[in-house]
Amino acid sequence: MATKTWRVQGGGLAAWAAAALLARALPHGHSVRVEDGRESGAEDLQPVLAEPDGLLVQLADDGDDLMVQAQGGFCLGVMLREWREGRDMALAEQEPLPAIDGVAVQDVVLRAALGAPGGHGYAALLEPLQFQARVMRAGQYAHPSPERQSPRSLLRPRLLLDRAVLTARLRAAALRDGARCMSADEAEGWTPFLTVDTRAAAFHGDGDWRGRLGHDRLAVVRYRGGDQPPYVAVRALSDSLLTLTPLRGGGVASLCYAESRTSPDQARGRLRAAVGEVEIVDQSDAAVGPGFLRTPWISDRLALGPAAASFGPALGLDDILLGQQLKTLAACLPGATDQIPACAAAYNTATARDAGHRADRLHLILRQGPQGAALAPFGPELERRVRQFLSRNGAVMLDGDPYDAQHWGMVMAGLGLTPRRYDVQADRLDLSAALGALGRMVMAFDQTLAALPTHDTVMADLHGVA
Repeated sequence: MATKTWRVQGGGLAAWAAAALLARALPHGHSVRVEDGRESGAEDLQPVLAEPDGLLVQLADDGDDLMVQAQGGFCLGVMLREWREGRDMALAEQEPLPAIDGVAVQDVVLRAALGAPGGHGYAALLEPLQFQARVMRAGQYAHPSPERQSPRSLLRPRLLLDRAVLTARLRAAALRDGARCMSADEAEGWTPFLTVDTRAAAFHGDGDWRGRLGHDRLAVVRYRGGDQPPYVAVRALSDSLLTLTPLRGGGVASLCYAESRTSPDQARGRLRAAVGEVEIVDQSDAAVGPGFLRTPWISDRLALGPAAASFGPALGLDDILLGQQLKTLAACLPGATDQIPACAAAYNTATARDAGHRADRLHLILRQGPQGAALAPFGPELERRVRQFLSRNGAVMLDGDPYDAQHWGMVMAGLGLTPRRYDVQADRLDLSAALGALGRMVMAFDQTLAALPTHDTVMADLHGVA
């Protein structure tokens, strides 16, 4: 059987993640070559795996090196602070809350809110039930529990991954499973079965998201010292979006902004004001172009990672997009040339839906911030989602929707959107008994939260610090 060679272009995380996937998943008769795969300098760092999730945690001891490279630390999602009317709002995915006598929790809460005019609002009643967000806000950590009766079973904790070490691990896995490096000169003169391009691309036309997301530049400051929060904090400033990422002994602050409304000097001033009296290790300011390709897989060429989609490096969504692309690719791998058109069509449909959905969620959040009036109107899918939620407390569900309806409801409620109609099945409930069940759920959350370890405790245990 003739060997079908897959060429992977690029040398970063996306390239080696694709190479590792292909080297493991492709059948006999296929080979993987990484063109211009750059040598990684991270093999000497010592990562560990945090069981039982198997997520990579950076535990290298050279703090100065980690600070310069912005590596290490914990992240349990994103905390949006001072976003709306001075109230903290947390965006954190969690497993759906268990229904009460067959009725969704949001419908029970909405009935209680509508039946008590002048009392607690819909968002305020839902807030104690956002268990994952409360865990984040408290700076605590827990692996999810396999026991479905445990409140911890609702958690979807995240760790802030060390990109360089993760790339090195994937590179080692790809080479171990048969992938090989090659130069651009070696790649000339032969035709691969399929080319996977992971090199960063510029996006144009309908795929250019700079106007939609409201930023076209990114300023970054890396620093030592300061009082670090135990979570990644995102704050809406005037015409800009500030992200503070805590690291051991310091942190990284980044600012997404539009050059037409904020000058580079103003951006640097806002970053300095945000980090306070700290030692600046490194700073940069560069143009960014968020966007995506509607058809990343055309014929025998597939764009992946930064070549296919980007929200901008400060928003933390690019690697999530890459992960979804790799999952979809694994399900769509062709075994023969004549299978490529069908595989490409299925892949393009799934990845475009996922990217558009995430853009809708991010756009909804940005529209509610103080800079919202400057951004473009909602797109048709997001308009449909908001309209359907407001009219009947329902979320527009698309095939392959990566978020459940309850999560969408929590996000919209946190942004001050309240639907006008709930499930009529909520009327048959004994409201006092239903509210009692909600109270017991909140009490279980309170007790579990109080028993969870802090980030610092978990990190100390992983480091072996007494």
